[in-house]
Amino acid sequence: MKFTSNGVSTTTVGLVVVLVVVVVAAGAYIALSSSGGSTTTVTVNSTSTATVTSTATSTATSTSVSTATSTATSTAISSSTATITTTLTTYTPPAGKISLTAGGSTFVNPIMQIWISEYYNLTQNSAAPVSINYQAVGSSLGQTGVLSGTFAYAGSDAPLPASALASYSSKGPFLQIPEALGGVAIFYNIPGVTTNLDLTGAVLAGIYNGSITTWNDPRITALNTGVALPAATIVPVHRSDGSGTTYALTSYLATQSPNWRSTIGVGTAVNWPSFELASKGSSGVAGTVSTTPDSIGYADSYYAFKNNLVPAKMENAAGAFIAPSVPAFSAAAASFSSALSTNATAPIVNPPASASTAYPISTFTYVLIWANQSNQPDGWALASFLTWVVTVGQSYSTGLYYAPLPPNIVTIDQQLIAQINYNGQAFTSP
Repeated sequence: MKFTSNGVSTTTVGLVVVLVVVVVAAGAYIALSSSGGSTTTVTVNSTSTATVTSTATSTATSTSVSTATSTATSTAISSSTATITTTLTTYTPPAGKISLTAGGSTFVNPIMQIWISEYYNLTQNSAAPVSINYQAVGSSLGQTGVLSGTFAYAGSDAPLPASALASYSSKGPFLQIPEALGGVAIFYNIPGVTTNLDLTGAVLAGIYNGSITTWNDPRITALNTGVALPAATIVPVHRSDGSGTTYALTSYLATQSPNWRSTIGVGTAVNWPSFELASKGSSGVAGTVSTTPDSIGYADSYYAFKNNLVPAKMENAAGAFIAPSVPAFSAAAASFSSALSTNATAPIVNPPASASTAYPISTFTYVLIWANQSNQPDGWALASFLTWVVTVGQSYSTGLYYAPLPPNIVTIDQQLIAQINYNGQAFTSP
């Protein structure tokens, strides 16, 4: 790998990257430097420190980039430490910008745009800067794009089942890599109501299947004693496009309503009742709710807070009403650690009662990518970018209402990324 700054080129052969990701509250920049020795220290925004150790002597070089900007307010999380060791191959791409096109999930788009911008800033002075155009077109179109080869990778909150990949078996292994952890917020616009309403899964299912039609329905008021709810008709808003966020929500509602799966369904696009409003993308749903009195909608938590919408507290299996938050997403993921160790795409909605602080509509979102790459420089760029995303890139999570990936998931991710190859030659090894 080569980095160039002020006309000076640094070549690293047999680079061994030891990333020590420490969740702390420190730093406000990325500074990449090395001088005469073999250690490079990277300090990233507010939650990560990484140490990069190479086996080759480095020429002094430094690059500085600004932190990601966000209107979101950082959420405090408990400290954790993960150590990941990755060995990069000696492949050096030809000089020149590497441009990639990707697309999919709107859920992950806020942090994806930050990752892409910061990674380009980090590589822009190297011999091969990496530029990525990510199109937030929804998980379904992202899946279609990566399967067809239109996208170098896709973002998707819904993993693809084996049945959807059967006709593509000649293309080799298909990787589904957890990239971010978040939650589906349920938010509403009820004039005069600014409190966080308590809702159960059964009540939310009733709202979206049309069996609960007014805000003062006894099943809602019983959960919210002392809150003056109007007799207004509820206006449910759902996604009009194929959506991984819809997949996460409907997967959850299927655990809460006995007939949900057979009537409305579970998936990226389902049989919503015709009286509901439909909007494209997470930002579209949030925008419609923000301008429509007495409406209710769903999206990644970032969109709720960005639009100053009030999120509901959802009852979990322990009977606790939990608002969407970084610690609550982390608690949900932790409760499924055993299942995730054997299946990185296992759903994490409706955590068990033992996870008393978990948010019940939590979800991972995934990078979908072919292991066998047909273009060597592109494959190298993808493996390098994704290695950065699942380690140092996690430092941008909390400010955008995502939780950093748990250490066990980062380890799984490293193993998956190590399968990305060109003609059988991998770009990394776990």
